[in-house]
Amino acid sequence: MKFKLLPLNGKAVWQNNKAFIWFLLVLLLTYSILKIIFYQYNHQLLFAGAENAVAISEKLRLVKWSITQDILTVLGINSILLFCLWAGRLVNPKISTWFTVPLFVLINSIAVILNLIDIFYFRFHFQRTNADLLYVLDHPMNRLMQQSLFLILIFVIAFAAIIYLMWRLHKKLMVPFANGHNAGLITAILGIIFLVSLLMKAETGKYLVPTYPMVQLKSNELPVVQNSFHTFLFSVFRNGESTPFKSYMTNAACDSIMPIRKKLDINMGDNNKQNIVLFIMESVPYDFFDSTSAYKVTMPFFDSLLNKSSFYNNAFCYAHESNKGITAILAGIPTVTDIPVYHSANINMPFTAIGKSLSKLNYHSFFCIGDEYDNFGFAKCMNWVGVDKYYSKEDIPGYKNLPKHSMGIQDEYVLDFFFQKVKIQQAPFLGVHYNISTHYPYDIPVEFARKLPANYSAPMKAMRYYDYCIQKFFDAAQKEPWFANTKFIFCSDHWLFPEGKKGVYNALSGYRIPVIIYDPLINKRQIINYPVSQFDILETILATAGYRDSLISYGENLLDSLHTDKVVFTKANANLYQVIDSSYILGFNSSNGKVEFLYNYKTDKLLKKNLVTDPAASLKFKPLSIKIKAFLQKANMQRNALPFK
Repeated sequence: MKFKLLPLNGKAVWQNNKAFIWFLLVLLLTYSILKIIFYQYNHQLLFAGAENAVAISEKLRLVKWSITQDILTVLGINSILLFCLWAGRLVNPKISTWFTVPLFVLINSIAVILNLIDIFYFRFHFQRTNADLLYVLDHPMNRLMQQSLFLILIFVIAFAAIIYLMWRLHKKLMVPFANGHNAGLITAILGIIFLVSLLMKAETGKYLVPTYPMVQLKSNELPVVQNSFHTFLFSVFRNGESTPFKSYMTNAACDSIMPIRKKLDINMGDNNKQNIVLFIMESVPYDFFDSTSAYKVTMPFFDSLLNKSSFYNNAFCYAHESNKGITAILAGIPTVTDIPVYHSANINMPFTAIGKSLSKLNYHSFFCIGDEYDNFGFAKCMNWVGVDKYYSKEDIPGYKNLPKHSMGIQDEYVLDFFFQKVKIQQAPFLGVHYNISTHYPYDIPVEFARKLPANYSAPMKAMRYYDYCIQKFFDAAQKEPWFANTKFIFCSDHWLFPEGKKGVYNALSGYRIPVIIYDPLINKRQIINYPVSQFDILETILATAGYRDSLISYGENLLDSLHTDKVVFTKANANLYQVIDSSYILGFNSSNGKVEFLYNYKTDKLLKKNLVTDPAASLKFKPLSIKIKAFLQKANMQRNALPFK
């Protein structure tokens, strides 16, 4: 093919490059529109607790970094497109028509769709899309078809509109390119940018990564500027690695501050092994149990249970994802990668497998959920932690005809199946039930929902239904001989908005969950105010079983009342970690090594006054920052199988 030699003047250069320039500008405009919608829709969520409204200078800085991230994404994808078009022209023009263009229509469509999805998905994930998305979208078409017809229609229209827009853009680009316009100027510019980026890498040792703006932005501002395709691709490329391994102190100092290899201090006869039933409650916030909250749910069962149980009213989840919550609860360890530990390269890290540990004490263990087999990778997780049996909805007789939730079988019927399994289980045993009816979209039985107060939000109604289901389980269980010698533990997998799609949260309220321990042998009301964590569940279960071997845990035994000065740790996103004691909460940015905030949540309940620069708060600032650094260093030592204590 012969190329047309156009005169080297401004008009000719414009004619030769305008198709590609317009192509890039339309893509940038599309991303910018999605960013504006994202900002407006999630503004209260991102900036809740901010001392002041976002200043103009801050917004301009957000705009600068937002455009930078989008340009990086657009050029990263479409510079390859341009070079492929050149190669196709030289080899066989039909390659561009039948392969290159359809391929990049698909790639650009996926990139735009991810940014569209994050407008709404951010409220569940609290960060831009990353590799974790690959592990939460099991059976996506089945999930979609179980939604309302309106939602299905919206999804199909949005998907089709994006595909059509991308197809039109690529087709408009191809016409002048096929006519000989070679986009030579753009090609040269892209080549220069590529060389400069290589030089930057050689000079600084860093790529322009999604977290690079963190040097200028706070962690809550970062999602506003990031491009979802960029964060997803980078996370996949790094296999979910997000927290860099940094050594903040000597290993000896780290071990003294954060000892995770330990032995339980228990006094229990071998003949008094209690059964243990653990209820992991899906998406249940503390708000439902808080008598001062507007979202307190009237729950006949739980309200009664609290009168004879130990209620930990200052308990916190580790993260906002179920796959990280279940690891914290049953393995007692943190997830510092984007993807679940049991899917990562760190699966062989040293940890205490609860099922295998209990089997040494002749315990039998089983897990039950009304969801599809291995959804969220839970079957893999149970195999990883050594649980003996795994039951999903397919194991429930007649499951195809039972009332359904979008995530599986309604709790009422799964709990009945769970009760039957407990009933025939040889003692001692650990039974774990993971409910689903309190999972979004909260589609509980219509006839039950009609009876509830009109001012209840959808999550509140789902919680009231779960209370009803648990009541039925206990009504049957208390008649059984195993009931009196069984310790019942309730713990939420993570916090989620009690009001549904709307609402705000802050660095403290967005992690508070209920933890309840009921023992019929004790049958005593107790309110525990000091901070506790999901990490504490593992030690509590092993202590109940009389486990005396060494174990690895980031928590404590909740049955030991001596640990009243403890701190707990939470993971806000890929870069921000928090440490909480009885009065203060500190946020530490693992990307740039800086403390972002320090609040006294006892006196400043809305977290309005950041004490980072307050000299009077220095007595809390330093010890809490040391603890969070020790936590991160120890977690990275563990997952890299480095020697630790």
